[in-house]
Amino acid sequence: MTRPKLFLLVGIAFTAVAVIVVGVIVTVLVLRYSQPGPVPERLSEHALTPQETVTEVAPRTDGTVQIRQRLIIETPPADEGQVGNGSVRLWITTAGLGKNPQTGKRMSMLPKISSLSAVELSTSADSTQASPKTLGELDIAVEEEKEPGFDYPEAHFSFSPKDSDGEAGQWSEGRHVIELEYVFDNVFLTVAGEEFFAIPVPSIGNSYAALERNVLRIDTDGPVHCPADNVDFELGDACALGTTSTNDDSTEVVWRKSYTDSRKVFAFSPPSGTTVTPTTSYERP
Repeated sequence: MTRPKLFLLVGIAFTAVAVIVVGVIVTVLVLRYSQPGPVPERLSEHALTPQETVTEVAPRTDGTVQIRQRLIIETPPADEGQVGNGSVRLWITTAGLGKNPQTGKRMSMLPKISSLSAVELSTSADSTQASPKTLGELDIAVEEEKEPGFDYPEAHFSFSPKDSDGEAGQWSEGRHVIELEYVFDNVFLTVAGEEFFAIPVPSIGNSYAALERNVLRIDTDGPVHCPADNVDFELGDACALGTTSTNDDSTEVVWRKSYTDSRKVFAFSPPSGTTVTPTTSYERP
């Protein structure tokens, strides 16, 4: 065999090996980066993210808003703390709106809550996000405290499962899904010539850990504002807290809780056909 033919055969052999190697690599990459499976619709253990709250807000033309919240918590094992002592709480307190540009005084609002109900949802296989199964109503304990400048108090609500006698019991170890429904009044405001609905940044959780992720869905086509409470009031541009997305009929804001953030409320335009007069905010001396 002549030397040129030998080199030709060797070249062909190397080319064939290279093609096979490249083919194997491409196959592996395709398998590794194939499309993920569908998002779970179940409320089962593996489908839940611990320490998450989802708040859905439906503004009404009478100046109130209907709110539904689902909270996911995880009670630690007994050797990490006494199980059951970490009550789930909802805080309804004053929220800052910023400073009055004319007077320099801080402005605040306090929603008035009514029609509160609370249930625990099942995490069984037949309990889904769209059609959850209910385990039972929760016991609700209320603590109220007079807030200066308002005709009604701020309120702290504690939620616990009921025992066999219908009394407040303890949370068992593991993951739980809690659903609250209530109505907010005195949330249609007028401030510095602006008229808008305002709801406090959701403040709900248990004593074991801070909430990791918050999702807020509002029945509005936007924008949603989150004015800072430590500067002169201004609605400003759309909220830059976390990530915001808007579809045809609602706006969603996703963020992680921060104790240093100066934004205390979410504000958005009233629905068309609103029939009531907005209330004014309270100015602190």
